[in-house]
Amino acid sequence: MPAREQNATNERTGDDGQRGGGVESALSQTRLLLIIAAAAGLAYGVSLRDAPYPDQAAAKVLMCALLFLAAARHEPMRERWWLMTALAASAVGDALLALPQLSISFVGGLGAFLLAHLAYCALLAPRAIGIAGWRRVAAPLLWAAAVAMYFVFFPHLAVLAIPVAVYMFALSAMATLALIARPSGVALPLGGLAFVASDAMIGIDRFVGAFAGSAYAIWLSYVLAQVSIATGVLLIGNARR
Repeated sequence: MPAREQNATNERTGDDGQRGGGVESALSQTRLLLIIAAAAGLAYGVSLRDAPYPDQAAAKVLMCALLFLAAARHEPMRERWWLMTALAASAVGDALLALPQLSISFVGGLGAFLLAHLAYCALLAPRAIGIAGWRRVAAPLLWAAAVAMYFVFFPHLAVLAIPVAVYMFALSAMATLALIARPSGVALPLGGLAFVASDAMIGIDRFVGAFAGSAYAIWLSYVLAQVSIATGVLLIGNARR
């Protein structure tokens, strides 16, 4: 092989190696941020035994802030934008719900998480690959449970009847898309279903009756939801592209 061709080959090989190393380094940083975010979420869960406390809202949004940073280098840009939008809206919702003294605490939080679920829908819809296997059963059961839950909440909703209906529709749509989106592993379905479980417990606690350990159960299932969705998109999804 002529020297010029050999040099060109070596340069291409070196470039490919650098790109591969760069991708692996980015994934390692993303993985570390996901772990730190999960730890921050768990730490906040432990801190609930002392709630309410000063700066609680700031402590609560830390997990989503770290997940937001983890998404900052994700490609393609369309997915990055929607994921970061969902996490930013979630952080606003977390802060509002941590400030019950505000008159807009619950309604504002509901609106912020509605935007988060719509952003997640926009993120996950292009990843849809169809319903197969156990998902054929899970998806209709999810919608049946949502309808049943709404009828349980309805007598207690008053002026919130329509906003809650819209929210539950968006939540169920997001969870359904998480069930049928690629990659076809467990991270995205787990995240979607954990979000449904967390919000269902919020509804029960607020509209039906408080139950023991509700704050811990609601928060820990929410941590599982956010971290699982981020993991499915940022790590598993990228690895299988």
